[in-house]
Amino acid sequence: MEPERTSNEMAQERTNLSEHRTDLLEHRTELSESRSDLSAVRSHLANERTHLAYMRTGISLVSLGITMNRFSWFLLENKEISRYGGRPFLHDAKNTGLGMVILGCAMLIWSLYRYSQTAKQIESHHYLPAHRSVRIFTLALIFIGIVSVLWMIMG
Repeated sequence: MEPERTSNEMAQERTNLSEHRTDLLEHRTELSESRSDLSAVRSHLANERTHLAYMRTGISLVSLGITMNRFSWFLLENKEISRYGGRPFLHDAKNTGLGMVILGCAMLIWSLYRYSQTAKQIESHHYLPAHRSVRIFTLALIFIGIVSVLWMIMG
């Protein structure tokens, strides 16, 4: 059987338990702060990956547009396609290439803008998704796609 403890011993034990709980709470707070720091790092890395994906797409559009434009000019200047009656098509391809370069540059500008805005929002812990701009950009690309299909069918 346990010997009976005095009130001072019990008070001391409660004090020790209370100090132990305080130590645990401080440790949990430190863990929570480090998790929050890691969360902010993950958010910034995700923002950077998104920016890089936009950049890859923009660079691809610019590269393909330049290739189409320059190749159309090459064929027009060397009169290689004149015997096939493709001059109007080449002028359209030249303009399409120019349009792709413009679209690629717009995407690169948009990428930089969104990256900067998102980084500021992550830092301020107040992120607002860009629903409207995503919808507008997507609808514009769908419209460009439909016009391109109609141009190919009717061209």
